[in-house]
Amino acid sequence: NKMKQRKGGCKKSSQKSSKKKYLNASSVIEMSYIMPLFLFLFVIIIHTVFYYHDKAVIYGAAGETAAVGAQEERKKESGYDLESFFRERVNGKLIYLRDTDVSVVKTSEEITVSVSAQRGLLKVDACQKARIVRPEQKIRRMRWIM
Repeated sequence: NKMKQRKGGCKKSSQKSSKKKYLNASSVIEMSYIMPLFLFLFVIIIHTVFYYHDKAVIYGAAGETAAVGAQEERKKESGYDLESFFRERVNGKLIYLRDTDVSVVKTSEEITVSVSAQRGLLKVDACQKARIVRPEQKIRRMRWIM
């Protein structure tokens, strides 16, 4: 610190004296109302992102289960458990929705995978279908006609 000599022998600091900054009481009160609202909004956004993440995972796993079921149905010896296949696909990937119920319905035309997942007030109902196509039968019919 450089000190300057004043008239009369007193020394004065060359640095400006620091002024303390004070907030108005009304600003503190306003922040005490606003900050919890921002935190609440942040938590709601995080929960919404987790919900849509889980929804995408459930729809993807249900679609994949239906496609695998349609492919396995074409084979003569299909002993594939599609419900366990679905649970294997979502195992460890769901963040928010934990309680999932899955049902698989097989008809001669299609495989339908219905999934319901819920936590609190948020619920996802997914239904994915895959048609069982048998192109080999169509090709055999075309050969027989020709």
